[in-house]
Amino acid sequence: MENLSAAQDMRVKPYKKEFTYSYTEGVFPTVELIENAPDTVIKVIISSKSNNNTGVALLKEKCCALNIPFKEDDNTIARICPKGSVMAVGVFMKRQQKLNMSNKHIVLVNPADMGNLGTILRTAAAFSFFDIAIIEPAADFFDPKTIRASMGAFFRVRIHTYKSFAEYAAEAGEREYFPFMLKGRDLEQFTPEKAPNRPCSLIFGNESRGLDDGYLKVGTPLCIRHLNTVDSLNLTIAAGIAMHWQFHTFNY
Repeated sequence: MENLSAAQDMRVKPYKKEFTYSYTEGVFPTVELIENAPDTVIKVIISSKSNNNTGVALLKEKCCALNIPFKEDDNTIARICPKGSVMAVGVFMKRQQKLNMSNKHIVLVNPADMGNLGTILRTAAAFSFFDIAIIEPAADFFDPKTIRASMGAFFRVRIHTYKSFAEYAAEAGEREYFPFMLKGRDLEQFTPEKAPNRPCSLIFGNESRGLDDGYLKVGTPLCIRHLNTVDSLNLTIAAGIAMHWQFHTFNY
């Protein structure tokens, strides 16, 4: 797609990673799309069953205000969203954004599950992490499954991919790095004397493998201690605990 106007008449197909566009599934994520990334919106498609839906009424109002095309099209919704009853779909152009290197970051090393990735994006937005670095290979963060799991928080954060952690670190520069791994220092016993005078990055590994031992040499490795009844925490839970810790420990 060369521009939005040329894309507005296209036939929307079931999502594939190689597409230059993606879409939201549901009213709330579509509202988040329009409110936070209106310049990327191609069009909004609504269901004929949505006449009494207050969220769809809000969507129509926002589309009219921003001159975003919207139309009723049950066939397209059924084709691209075969599971469940979806009242609205927002089609948008993909784009990567540069991270703000003055901000704190979440770094996800080879995340593999789109649902987990979306949940982490939602948690990140809740705890003021608006810059997300993803180390490839990784799940497709543009996939509608990821966007739906984020409940639209996807559009509140900046996401950028890197071929390796070294590539990210070279761009990120001098920061406070906190890899979360089983061999790290006990998080409960780690109390910084003061908030760092440099931005920080919380680093998390793959759902099944975690971070390799090479990350023991990166910054201050930390561990969320728990009973030995399980070998490790779910990635989304660990990331949520870590973000909550950072948000309240450093008060930002």
